[in-house]
Amino acid sequence: MCENWSSDAWAARQLTSHPLGGHGINVRPGRQPGSWRTVVPPRTRQTGLPVEESRRELLEQLDDAVRLIIAAVSEIECPGSLRVDDWSAKDTLGHIAFWHESFARNVSALVNGREPDVLEGTYPNLNQRGVEASRAMTVGRIAGRIRRAQATIRRCIVKLPADTAIPYRKGSRLYSPDEHLAMVRGHIIAHLHRVERARRRRRSD
Repeated sequence: MCENWSSDAWAARQLTSHPLGGHGINVRPGRQPGSWRTVVPPRTRQTGLPVEESRRELLEQLDDAVRLIIAAVSEIECPGSLRVDDWSAKDTLGHIAFWHESFARNVSALVNGREPDVLEGTYPNLNQRGVEASRAMTVGRIAGRIRRAQATIRRCIVKLPADTAIPYRKGSRLYSPDEHLAMVRGHIIAHLHRVERARRRRRSD
């Protein structure tokens, strides 16, 4: 049975199993260090669509996720004080900006024939680094970073072959372009749901 890529349940699973949400993935690809353009083992996502159409669909879904998380945090009064799990709503947006910029840098490097400068470190340390880098910024500035990263992703990822292996952290598994788009979209939507729950709790207090 195929995954429903637009379902809330799938998005929630992505946050609890995805390293960007604080948990590691144990799957490792067979490759030599530095060999980013290797074939990624196929995953079970059968859409019946041509690769180009499938990727356009995923890009549109990611565009929507980016727009929704930015709107949700921007609408919050004092987003730096709204608690969302271990962070604030503003911290959550900074976390997303940090990883989205990394994604954008990696696909841009691959398109331009360079080896990506992949993030190195533990997930907790990288997540904390991303949050702390955004704490002095306004929500508008963080949102601008996400939008610029999304524009780079949209421009570059359509140029990558379907079997391109995209890294996101040294020592972790690689993702094909379509896998990476779907994974990031799920990660953002899961954070969106947590922000929305926090907003509902504040209104009910």
